[in-house]
Amino acid sequence: MAISSLANQIEEITHALTAKELAALLSVSPISIYKLARTKRIPHVRIGTCVRFCGKSVATWLRRQQVGVN
Repeated sequence: MAISSLANQIEEITHALTAKELAALLSVSPISIYKLARTKRIPHVRIGTCVRFCGKSVATWLRRQQVGVN
């Protein structure tokens, strides 16, 4: 799947994503998502001990990553 269509799909999600949900969408492990969040390389919010991801913020981040690929 192209990054832009994946970003569009993620952007349409209206609820806060868990690391497991986001990992499944990006085809990576949840541990990888947690590492990106811990190093502040992916937008996230902490709610107590939970980490959640906003679909719109992640879509914007993903599109910016695509710029660096070319």
